[in-house]
Amino acid sequence: MPEYPKVVTLNDNSGLMLRLMVNNDLDSLLRFYRSIPEDSRQFLRMDVTDRANVERRFGELNYDHVYPILAFDEDEIVGIATMFRAEMGWKRNLGEVRVLIAPHYRRKGLGTIFVRELFSHALRSKTQKIQAEMVEAQESAIAAFERFGFRREATLRKHVTDNHGKRENLIIMTLDIEDYWYLIEDHVQSHDIRIHNN
Repeated sequence: MPEYPKVVTLNDNSGLMLRLMVNNDLDSLLRFYRSIPEDSRQFLRMDVTDRANVERRFGELNYDHVYPILAFDEDEIVGIATMFRAEMGWKRNLGEVRVLIAPHYRRKGLGTIFVRELFSHALRSKTQKIQAEMVEAQESAIAAFERFGFRREATLRKHVTDNHGKRENLIIMTLDIEDYWYLIEDHVQSHDIRIHNN
């Protein structure tokens, strides 16, 4: 895609490079997943330390349906944000967002940057709605999505279980792209914004 690679600046003024995943990133992505502490991986939908699982998800990339953005510190992957879309069926216009960031790079604004990038892709791909799921304890992740306009659609009580058998509430957050643009139009009209040529 023409907008990648790009350099982004985190809240601590450090820089990271973002680009779309390509097929030969598989080994680096697997190293990244294996470096993530177990407590950060326990609510993922598959064992990402198993190469076969990672190959099934990312082995034959089709950006129309799996759109993974990687964050690099030099040659090391430090985060991944992916939007998944069904190839057909009644959920084909829904984009499901998943974000995973290495512990040392959290709370520095990378989550917000990732959400912004995926939102831009949703606009280009005419995705109508974006959805994200997280446990209630992931407060910083929830805050990052809320800053971008996502709202809590539902709280499913004791819906998921961690590795120690503790049941957690699952939060479902959504952003309706059409509603988002109506809000922008209302804001512009209510403030009577005019563009003046010098």
